[in-house]
Amino acid sequence: MTLFENRKRTVTSEPSAAVLPQPQGSPERPRPASNKGVTSAGRNGRRLDIQGLRTLAVGMVIIYHVWPGILPGGFVGVDVFFVISGFLIVGSLVQELARTGHIRLSNFYAKRIRRLLPAATTVLLATMLGAVVLLPQNRWQSISLDVIMSALQVQNWNQAFSVDSYAAATALVSPVQHFWSLAVEEQFYLIIPVILLAGVAVTVKRRLRIETVSLWILAVVSLASFVHSVAFSSSQHDMAYFATTTRIWELGAGGIGALLIPKLCLGPVRAWLSGWIGLGVIVFSAMALSVAMDFPGSIALLPVAGTLLLLAAGSPAAEPATPGSPAGYSASRVLSLRPVTYIGDLSYSLYLWHWPVVVIYVFHLGRVPGVIQGTAMVAISLALAVASYHLVEQKFRHGTPSAQGSPPGRWGLLRRNAFVLAAGLIVASTLAAAVPWGVVEAKSQQLNAAMNLRDYPGATAFDPVRPAAVPDGLPVRPDPAVAVKDVPLTWTETCGKFNPAVTGVDQCVFGAPDATQTVVVVGDSHAAQYVDPLVIAGAGGGWTVQAMVRNGCPFTAAPAANGTTVYRGCSEQNKATLQRILTLRPQLVVVSGMAPAGYREALKWTWASPEELVNGYVQLLKPLREAGIRVAVVPDTPYPEFSVPDCVQANGPGSPACQFTVSDAGTAADPLQLAGARVPGVEVLDMSAYFCRQGICPAVIGNVLVYRDNHMTNTFAKTLAPALARQLSF
Repeated sequence: MTLFENRKRTVTSEPSAAVLPQPQGSPERPRPASNKGVTSAGRNGRRLDIQGLRTLAVGMVIIYHVWPGILPGGFVGVDVFFVISGFLIVGSLVQELARTGHIRLSNFYAKRIRRLLPAATTVLLATMLGAVVLLPQNRWQSISLDVIMSALQVQNWNQAFSVDSYAAATALVSPVQHFWSLAVEEQFYLIIPVILLAGVAVTVKRRLRIETVSLWILAVVSLASFVHSVAFSSSQHDMAYFATTTRIWELGAGGIGALLIPKLCLGPVRAWLSGWIGLGVIVFSAMALSVAMDFPGSIALLPVAGTLLLLAAGSPAAEPATPGSPAGYSASRVLSLRPVTYIGDLSYSLYLWHWPVVVIYVFHLGRVPGVIQGTAMVAISLALAVASYHLVEQKFRHGTPSAQGSPPGRWGLLRRNAFVLAAGLIVASTLAAAVPWGVVEAKSQQLNAAMNLRDYPGATAFDPVRPAAVPDGLPVRPDPAVAVKDVPLTWTETCGKFNPAVTGVDQCVFGAPDATQTVVVVGDSHAAQYVDPLVIAGAGGGWTVQAMVRNGCPFTAAPAANGTTVYRGCSEQNKATLQRILTLRPQLVVVSGMAPAGYREALKWTWASPEELVNGYVQLLKPLREAGIRVAVVPDTPYPEFSVPDCVQANGPGSPACQFTVSDAGTAADPLQLAGARVPGVEVLDMSAYFCRQGICPAVIGNVLVYRDNHMTNTFAKTLAPALARQLSF
């Protein structure tokens, strides 16, 4: 996936000090840095190769974000980071348990706060400011929500549930979306110390070794998470990608590695092979995997295994090679070189900064960056990361006295200050996000206000027979800042996902309760656009409108596909919906849906052939006509391949930059229109004249903004009511 797609895979992690886990019962004997032989240990027992491994992950993910075509699977850097975090943090927790019999939770969480929150909050505040200054107002509220969710460490669940909505298919990628992986880690570290402490009680009672119990706990938790990940990734891999429960096993695998790897005694040749094979597996994963696969699932075993092999190769338990021998040129040694490890030191700050830079830069660039633009993004991100690392990250992390040698009570005071610091930083992020939210919310109140159709004729200004006059000098309605909120009556969880298997009272029925005639609207979210104008059009003729729409599900029996994944659920539900309509026997059925070009652009969905899609529509339209039900189909609206609200806000409502031509909209023969022509008696409603004149489609018609994304604004859709009433003889 590229930056312009909705479900961007991003990652962040924190390069905590890579201190060597020591086997229980042995004194901590860190290896000094040496130019002789192969060693990945630096002073104070730091695993320099781990910092280099972070650099590898950083490079893969940044390349994937800036130039996605080079490394389509570069998102596996997230898996590398998860394993490293589990290896270091879980390993240190078990060491503390084995040494003292308990975990000082307050100390643990205080360290995490000082380590993570100051730098993260700096980025959140800067990003919110950048959004206000550099992005249009219609983006402010969604970014404000993401900033708050990121500050509260629940951004992963915010992303998991938002990507499941077709409504978000063309939304701008959030500049703080990458905080999701930090949220996964912090949620894991909220629960794993408690679980390990519970294991201590079993250890004492059963007289078992703490390391053994901890290993079994990690194994059981990781296995359960892995099984869940495999099952969930195959059914809803977009949600599974962000879920904590599908990622725990990767962190757990790192923790298991921290307990087992120090016990291994690899010879120089085996250590050499382990390192280069692990590096090769990670690089292969970045080159061969893609987001179209069921990830994480079982596929994530590749980068996880590769990371564990590299960690084993650089372990102090691995026997060093003879200087100058072929085994001396190990992957661990390469990863331990100082220029490489320095980027690893910066990795947390670099991940925090690079994604907002990329999102905002590409928004203004308007296209996938080339070599020069991409290099500029990387350079800006690196400069911000260096400043953040030295001025914020390190100051808060090491700018206070350590526990050892501190006056009595001083360490407890520092712990308490850390929790006060956390509360203050979260409040600061929330308040910073609340201000732009409120600015846009004030404008959204106009959506509920009645509109004077004489001043805002909308589509009737393009009426082919009697076009309405358009007054000059009036502000556009709806305001582009709140256009994304201008949605139809069906834009709810219930009405936007019609389920034909649910029987009983139909909740998505609109219009007069005592009406004697019913029109059913069926199709996807582009069909749902016609519910409100049909309610208006049928108000005087005793019509009710029943919506049987499902976002992202055109009313065809032909299943769509994304790469090798075929989506049969939609086509099967459509067949059940057909039976519901035949049982209901309404007086009229109106069918509409997004054209294939739109599905290809928004969701990367395709069909085997145009003819297959046409035949799929015919299979469902024909039984309706054979049952004597009146059927009308509405071909899709012209599809703008840019954000119309953004363009109008930046250039003004009359700017030629915000127009597009019918050819630009990718309008080939609409399969629904072709299917309607093949089934005798189906009426085809041609609404194209109300969107374009002489092949040019403006952003604003009759003082009304036409599009909120690839959908009409509901305000504009309502102005189509007179045309629909006339064509349907309401």
